[in-house]
Amino acid sequence: MAAYESVFNLFGLTEWCESGTKKALLSLKSLKKAEANWWEIPFPSLDTLHKACAAIPQSRDLTASLEDGFLYVRPTLRFVLDPVTQPLSWMLESALNVFTSVPWWVLMPVLLIATQFASKSWRISGFVAMCLVFFLVTDHYVFAMQTLSIIFVCTVLCVVLGIPTGIMMARSNTFQRMLIPVLDMLQTLPTFVYL
Repeated sequence: MAAYESVFNLFGLTEWCESGTKKALLSLKSLKKAEANWWEIPFPSLDTLHKACAAIPQSRDLTASLEDGFLYVRPTLRFVLDPVTQPLSWMLESALNVFTSVPWWVLMPVLLIATQFASKSWRISGFVAMCLVFFLVTDHYVFAMQTLSIIFVCTVLCVVLGIPTGIMMARSNTFQRMLIPVLDMLQTLPTFVYL
């Protein structure tokens, strides 16, 4: 945190920061004692800067109102969102039940046969077999099957929705022009946004 002291001094913010030191976990005076080299400089997140300067809000202070707003609106939107999300929940629960209730000694050969059929490569099938054995040995098999069930449902949904959409885009220039900006925007989003 001492690394940011020079930044606060440069912009003349030392007095402003020291005015809120009663709330801060660390004061600028205590930070002066801790000499940090350039390698130990933390990322200047709001929480890190708040430790050095209590006048800077924590990230939790900024997101609390968004969270409160979402929690306020959520019951109202339930009648709109539930019909959309409920079938997805049913599919995920069904796949999860299948993948976790089938014994490993039945599911492993089925997965290996499916891998061999899809890849036509003994090396890939061997690698998948080693991964499955590793999951079994390290007690991560259930977690792996939970993840596999989610991937299975998502893949089925992508195929069911994607192939007809692609065919319609190929046949209709108007539909293609309408959908390409949406797809361009979705392509830039990180994968975790969809989760």
